[in-house]
Amino acid sequence: MSEACLEIRPTLTVEEAEAVIEPYFLAVQEVFVGSGATKCKKTRFEVAPWIHDSPRHFAACEDTGRVIIVAPEFAELPEETVIAILSHEFGHATDFLYPGAFVLVDDGELVKMPPVPQKLSNKKAEQANVARMQAWERRDKDAVERTADAIAEMHTGHLIGYCGPCELQCFDRGTRPRRSGLR
Repeated sequence: MSEACLEIRPTLTVEEAEAVIEPYFLAVQEVFVGSGATKCKKTRFEVAPWIHDSPRHFAACEDTGRVIIVAPEFAELPEETVIAILSHEFGHATDFLYPGAFVLVDDGELVKMPPVPQKLSNKKAEQANVARMQAWERRDKDAVERTADAIAEMHTGHLIGYCGPCELQCFDRGTRPRRSGLR
């Protein structure tokens, strides 16, 4: 019999949780900005009780990449888990702030796409950009999540995996890849 994912109840107010989480948020943000995702400098975070709508859902990133939202319960998680989840969410922020710039190839390797060559005619450059954006927008939810993990790995140098009965993000140790359909 497998372990159940236990529900964590908040013991901190929104303001207290914000005070606990902010230093971690800023540290992860600094890693991403310092390694080239400079648009993430404007990403901010909010604490909102409604985000914890299932036992394993503690954080999310708006599809603008401008806001990462965490639940007050997030402050109750182990430090390593908080950092891994924030890294995953900054992976989403980077993906959304640089749409079409990152592609997962068949073997799961992340490829940073070069800019469309300037030597192309305006029409051909526009067609290339439209095709890139259409491919990016057509990704399924699993590809979006795996891309966020791969971007986080690229920026942090740590493998993102999934641990424990809740299958939360964790770094390196005994991790398993994200399974299809995990939400």
